Amino acid sequence: MKLEDIPRREEILILTEAHQRLDRVLVGQHFDRRVASFAEIAHVARAVWIGTLRGTPMTATQIAQTIGMPCPTVMSKLAYLIKHGHICQDGSVYRVADKVLATRTPALDRAIAVFIEAADALRAVREINPAVDATAA
Repeated sequence: MKLEDIPRREEILILTEAHQRLDRVLVGQHFDRRVASFAEIAHVARAVWIGTLRGTPMTATQIAQTIGMPCPTVMSKLAYLIKHGHICQDGSVYRVADKVLATRTPALDRAIAVFIEAADALRAVREINPAVDATAA
C-alpha cells in the first residue's frame, strides 16, 4: 500500500509518535532503562496508576484482564515493581507507593507537553483535511 493510500495516516503517525515520546519520558523517569526492555512493566505500571488514581486499585487478575496479559506475567511484573518501591500490595490489590505519589517530577510536565503537541498537530491535520471530522463521528 502506498503511503498516500493509508486512511488517516497523518493522525495515526502523530498519535504513534506521541505514544513513543510519552513512553520515553515516563519509563526513563521511573525506571532509568530502555523503553523496549520495560514495555511490559510499563504496561502493568500504567494499569496500577489508573486503578490508584481512580480510587479503585486492582487485583493481579483484574490487571491481567484489563491489559490482556497473562496473569503469571502480570504477577512477575508486579513483583519487580514492588521490589523497586514503585507500587505496594494492600491485601489482594496493588496501588502506587505513597513515596511515588508524593514525588513531583518534571516528567509530568514533559508528558503533558507531549499530549498538547499531539493535539495541536491533530488539529492542524483536521484544518487541512476537514473531511476527517466527518469520519470521526
